[in-house]
Parts: sequence; C-alpha cells; structure tokens
Amino acid sequence: MHFSDNFDEIPPEYRNNLIIITEPHEIGPGAVIPFEKTATGLIVVDAVLNDHVRARMVFDTGANLVVITEELSKKLNQELSSRDEVMKLHTYSGEIEGKPLVIDKVELGEARKENVRSVITSNNQAVSGFDGLLGLSFLGDFKVTVDYQNSRMILSK
Repeated sequence: MHFSDNFDEIPPEYRNNLIIITEPHEIGPGAVIPFEKTATGLIVVDAVLNDHVRARMVFDTGANLVVITEELSKKLNQELSSRDEVMKLHTYSGEIEGKPLVIDKVELGEARKENVRSVITSNNQAVSGFDGLLGLSFLGDFKVTVDYQNSRMILSK
C-alpha cells in the first residue's frame, strides 16, 4: 500500500486501483477523551485518581510511569515524606528523584486502570503548572489514537 497527496506522483499503471480518502478513517469503539493544547503544544487531560481526586495531567508517552506532584500525593493521602525508597528518573530536563507508589485507580473518561505504578516528585520542572504526567504505566494498556486537530483522543483495549 502506498499513500500520496499528489495525483501526478502516482504511476499511470496504478491509477485504476486508486482509492481517494478525503476524511480520516473513523476510529472504532473506545473512550473518547477531549484534551486541551498548551501554547507549547502539550496535550493536557483531566483524570480522576482513586475515584475522587481530579488531576490535570500532561499526556506523555515518553514517561514510563505516571508521575504526580507532592501536592497531588497529599490529596491522595500518600505524602512524599512517608516513603523511604528513592527512584532516579531521567527526564528531558535532567535527573530527578522520586518516591514510588501505586495509585489504586486512574480514570481517563471511560478508560480505567487499577494498581497503576507511579512516582511522586517534588520540584519537578516537567510537571510545573500541572498535577503530573500520564505515562505508559497507564497508557500502555490501551491503543491510543490522537486526533490533534480536533483536540480528542480515543483509548481502546
């Protein structure tokens, strides 16, 4: 299969088998999640943690884990000071330290996952202005289709 956006680039012998697609292919069933775009192009979603704590999370497929701020951990009654183990995280802004935890449930619209591996960080530039990063420890269980133009994503199993 080959794709082109220029008819003249298609060799004449293949033009009889041509299929013209004018609209994006409709995505199958799944949870449709609206998102906001920041001025720098980040995707920000609204998540619910442990059934009652709302969080503004940056959608980050480059993060292996869900990363939350110390402030958000306090709302979950999981404070940074109560954890002994320290993890080193390698981020685009350098190495940072965090404390591991498991969030009982993370919900993004109708998409849900329980026992999500996570890390609490303090003074992390990557999450500045947000409650955290929504990483692969949540996203890895879903097929994620991002419709950036229409500010929505579809999460399906």
